[in-house]
Amino acid sequence: MINKKNIVAVTVCTLMMTSASALAALPSGNSDNGMNTNPGSDTGTQGTGGVVHFTGKITDASCNVSTDTAGQTVDLGTWAASYFATQKETTRTPFHISVEGCPDSVKSVAVLFDGTKDATDNALLGLNSAVDSDGNTATGVAVKLYESDRNTQIRIGDVSKSVTLAEGEDSTTLNFYANYNATADNVTTGEADADANFLMVYN
Repeated sequence: MINKKNIVAVTVCTLMMTSASALAALPSGNSDNGMNTNPGSDTGTQGTGGVVHFTGKITDASCNVSTDTAGQTVDLGTWAASYFATQKETTRTPFHISVEGCPDSVKSVAVLFDGTKDATDNALLGLNSAVDSDGNTATGVAVKLYESDRNTQIRIGDVSKSVTLAEGEDSTTLNFYANYNATADNVTTGEADADANFLMVYN
């Protein structure tokens, strides 16, 4: 004769074992996938994402930019708007950036120029919003940068050619040129100022 109590006991035990196995199969760890922010339901439906790994290092490979070139002003001259009716660019004006106190680990130096890119040509540096005495900002022109050879353009956002430091040398100067470059058929009068931020690149 089958004992119904025994059947019930076996059934309950089996269910407990099955539940334990199912729980063990669930993903372990942080259930929110490492996220610390919940934007809420109004933002939209959230789904599986991923991970972006950022790598880098901190080193002593750094020189000091000389005080007189760290915040310099380069005068590109005053030009008639009519000049650009027949000419695309103005005279190239030299400027330089000097570094000193370089550690032995630095073998070469370059410059990364950045700033607001011209809306028409993103290789050029766009003018800022400065105005002249009449309240006007020039239009149809931007600033173009060149390497020391006066011919090779440095696109905004690109790194210049590097200058190698000689053995035992702890300072050097990087030479560049800049000018106005027409970006439209019609150039209008006004203040024509631009700001280039730069970072030194060491190897």
